[in-house]
Amino acid sequence: MLFEKIQLEPGEELLKTVRKHWFVIVMELFGSFVMLLLPFFLLFFVLQFPDAISAINIDLSNYISLITFTIASWSIFSLMAGFMIWTHYYLDFWIITDRRIILVNQIHFFNRNVSIFRLERLQDIEFTVKGVIPTLLNFGEISAQTASAFESNFRTRGMPDPRGLQAIIQKAMDKRLVVLHSTPDLAE
Repeated sequence: MLFEKIQLEPGEELLKTVRKHWFVIVMELFGSFVMLLLPFFLLFFVLQFPDAISAINIDLSNYISLITFTIASWSIFSLMAGFMIWTHYYLDFWIITDRRIILVNQIHFFNRNVSIFRLERLQDIEFTVKGVIPTLLNFGEISAQTASAFESNFRTRGMPDPRGLQAIIQKAMDKRLVVLHSTPDLAE
């Protein structure tokens, strides 16, 4: 959808398209799934121990429509949160070409940030893998600095194979600098 609208420059070669690691969305969706099941667990608990409810002198049969409405509303909001998480995951991606890195960051449903970083302006790119699970599943954080202001620096967490991505970007950056130094008129 959004990927098709991004125009590559003439002669630009697509090297890799990357989304965050699958474990990131699984963990975020797990929280939404638990929140979706929470009212059903509470209802099951209340039905398992009717003596606790009768001790409070509350007749639940008078509140069935309110309980149903509350559970339905809770379920809708939990599902909406899950779809928001999935949309955010699906629309966040990196496009790495032989000339630039394009970062698409979906902030909210109607708020998207697209950043383009030219490889010849990158000064430093590093990756960090912290923790047992990220080490075993090979995902981590990638950050880079450009030659311009601090706002143009970027950092993304949860990227798959950060070591490999850093190598791809570094190799493309080195090739781009060789091309620009041999033919400086391409920099314009």
